[in-house]
Amino acid sequence: MESISKEELDAAVNEGIIKYLEELSLGPGIVHPDVRERMIELIKNLEGMSLRKYKNTLIIQTDDLSTIVAAAYGTAYAIKTGSMFADVINSGAKTCHKWSGGGSLNLTQRFGPDWVVGAWEKDEADWIQIGSA
Repeated sequence: MESISKEELDAAVNEGIIKYLEELSLGPGIVHPDVRERMIELIKNLEGMSLRKYKNTLIIQTDDLSTIVAAAYGTAYAIKTGSMFADVINSGAKTCHKWSGGGSLNLTQRFGPDWVVGAWEKDEADWIQIGSA
């Protein structure tokens, strides 16, 4: 799996997620093996996208390196839903990840308006979109 640097990503499109992953990289940033497997599973169904290492996390990005569409962090992952956002939310997806230690991560505030918490749903690969909500 190839690593990618911040300079190789479109900072404007990915500003929120890059900032979060930069903060996360200050800690151990270990991706749980189950989440790693889920990212590998998702990429199998996504054309024009690649699974890459970013710092000590995993991301799925467009092959032109412009847009991050999924990111793994610890025991969780998030996906960018673009124009599918309303439908995905209506299906029950969440925008806030609650950690067992009591903290939370609001994806729409930190990553952007069309991000949801990954939940191993069968349709998630179809939900991943590049465009905005």
